[in-house]
Amino acid sequence: MADDMDQLRAEQERILIMPGAAAMIRLRRLGRTLRVFHGNADALLAHLRQMDDLGRMLTTTTNPEALEEFGAETERHLHNFVAAAQSRVDHFRQFARAEWPEDSPSRQEYERRVEQEFRTSPLHNFIIKLRQLMQHVRLPLSTSQETWTRGDPWTVNFRVMLDSADLLRWPDWNLLARSYIQASGKAIDLAQTVITYSNEILAFDQWIAERFTHEHQEEIESYLEAATKVRERLRQLGLLNPQGLRSW
Repeated sequence: MADDMDQLRAEQERILIMPGAAAMIRLRRLGRTLRVFHGNADALLAHLRQMDDLGRMLTTTTNPEALEEFGAETERHLHNFVAAAQSRVDHFRQFARAEWPEDSPSRQEYERRVEQEFRTSPLHNFIIKLRQLMQHVRLPLSTSQETWTRGDPWTVNFRVMLDSADLLRWPDWNLLARSYIQASGKAIDLAQTVITYSNEILAFDQWIAERFTHEHQEEIESYLEAATKVRERLRQLGLLNPQGLRSW
């Protein structure tokens, strides 16, 4: 048993310095950034969707204190969402700079896609500049809009809206962000904006992960194969519990 443990420790030390281990760490770190972003998007949308329940909506909108609390929570979730959006941009930029030299095909494709999908996107510019407004200047004015539909039973569509006139009072929007606000009319549908932006970044983020994985495929496969063998040996020795954790 002692010899087996010495061999396992030596193998684990070897695995930890494999190039594939380092590649997996970088990929998983990027994945955690995405979980921060999408987790905050999901939390904001879940908060807004509480008002899809007619009883909850009526109880909230007819009670000034409850409505104020709902609005405050909306602002908190929105603040976290736009902050996470900026973090995602910064982390991906640093990832690309660290992984791909400027003249490499991957870096050039990255820059092309960033230019095409984000730098010239009114929605992306709006989200990023909204983060600047909310973190450094003030909170935006939000209102609610209710659309009732006659039926058996009646249904209502409750939406939180960002007031366009209030947003445009801030002078530091860039042209693309300002165009998004103006194209939205009198107010911006918050939930729809969050859904649209979250969906639009999926293809880009998936491309980054797939490109990186392809470039490090042999290293990653060698690391995973070695790690699997160690885990299997630990199982054989009874050193893993049913959850796959070491039992010593």
